[in-house]
Amino acid sequence: LETLTSGSPSCQGNCFFLPESYISRFDLINWKVLLEHPRTFGIDQKMLSQNVRILDLRACPDVSPSMLVELMAGENSIISRVFGNTRRLQPHKPVTKAQAAAALTSGRMEEAIRDELNRLEVENQAQLSDIAEIMEELISRGDIQQQWGEKMKKEQQRAFEVDKDFQHVLHELAKERTDREKELEDLLKGKAALERQNQELINLRSEVDGMYDRLATENAEVMTDQQNLENLSSDMTNKHQAINEAKSYLEAEKEALTMLRNWVEEEAARVHERAETLKRAVRRWRVTVD
Repeated sequence: LETLTSGSPSCQGNCFFLPESYISRFDLINWKVLLEHPRTFGIDQKMLSQNVRILDLRACPDVSPSMLVELMAGENSIISRVFGNTRRLQPHKPVTKAQAAAALTSGRMEEAIRDELNRLEVENQAQLSDIAEIMEELISRGDIQQQWGEKMKKEQQRAFEVDKDFQHVLHELAKERTDREKELEDLLKGKAALERQNQELINLRSEVDGMYDRLATENAEVMTDQQNLENLSSDMTNKHQAINEAKSYLEAEKEALTMLRNWVEEEAARVHERAETLKRAVRRWRVTVD
């Protein structure tokens, strides 16, 4: 849409309103009143300020005289139809789609739309009348009954096939249900077996825990026995060392005694030899004396 606006707060000169573009309330209303009242003369800004009941338009210096003419319509004005009975227009606020549609279909456009709707209604009635005449002609010739008969046969055949397919599906569903029930039964049996195995595992775990406790106790006893054996082994080692020392001492004593006995035997032999020598000397001495 394109129009020439005089003094818009958002555009000067030619303004293009596109579906995806931003349109303020003031731009929409100002464009609409310029279309409705393109030639408005003899109204100055003072009259506009005194008669405008919308507060935020009084402070706007660029309001066109066409806006005053439109506002003088009161409740029938475009602003009242689009935004309701308001005292503030909020000119820079974006319009909604519903507000834009209400503005576009008001004023002169409303009459054009009403005329277009009346024309379309007349055309629709004429088309309905033509369709009714064609229907009467077809009914009188029997074409409709024949077509409906063929359609009924097709629908009956299709209904038979649908029912056949439906029965087949029901049979398949029943079979599937039986299979699912059997699978469910197997699953329940498997679940019961798993529960039994779980209970057996729990019992086995309890036994293992008991065995572990017993092993821990036995291990403590073994450690105690091992400590006792180590102590006994240490005592035996000490005793063995003492025995070895005593044995060494006894061997030394034995060797000393052996040496002493040898010395005594040697001394005895020497004494015996001396005694024999003395005996022989005495005998020789006696023989000499005699």
